[in-house]
Amino acid sequence: MFLEKVTELLYPRRCPLCDGLLADREKYICASCRGKIRFIEGPRCMKCGRPLRSTAVEYCDNCRRREHPFVRGFAPFVYRNLCQESLMRFKYDHRAEYAGFYGAAICGFGRELLAEWKPQLILSVPVHRRRLIKRGYNQAEQIANAVSKQTGIPASDRLIRRRRNTKPQKGLTPEERCRNLAGAFTVSKGARFPERVLLVDDIYTTGATMDAMTEVLLKHGVKKVYVACVSIAPGRS
Repeated sequence: MFLEKVTELLYPRRCPLCDGLLADREKYICASCRGKIRFIEGPRCMKCGRPLRSTAVEYCDNCRRREHPFVRGFAPFVYRNLCQESLMRFKYDHRAEYAGFYGAAICGFGRELLAEWKPQLILSVPVHRRRLIKRGYNQAEQIANAVSKQTGIPASDRLIRRRRNTKPQKGLTPEERCRNLAGAFTVSKGARFPERVLLVDDIYTTGATMDAMTEVLLKHGVKKVYVACVSIAPGRS
């Protein structure tokens, strides 16, 4: 308890939406920002969870054009406006404490799916050691640990690693993203996996990263891979 108080004095907790300081009774988000939370509503892609404009289609444009090896995925937020600003601070401005809110959002929004999927292990998307040194932490790992803490599902960051320092995916076409990630992930020596694994990341765009990780896991005994991200890029339905 004493250590927690000292940590809060040195690194005060901040609201993930407005970045203001949180009061003692405000666990994840400040009172004034609670009404600003906008979860994805309405029809969603049956593969990746991207919001759809109509119930007449089951899959988004991306998932109709490209087959993904994971079973299914979801995200509570669309990557824009407040969510985009929040994740940028989380990723580049040392706001690791936002992870608790992101984990709670994933667990709350995806409660029924997680209960149905019954994942036995949570894995975060690894970053190369050079990028880890530059940022100070792996944002996906922070979110995965938050989900693990709230669900009781074990999480690990040691079973799969990124062996190449790939270029940032932003700005690349879907084809370039796939080429960029070819051979980027590898399994640690002696790693063992259960049948059902949940992959966690901050942003889902085209699915290239999740596809690359899923393909590696399927080759190492995993039967079903699921995906949960904080946000998903809007697309055409």
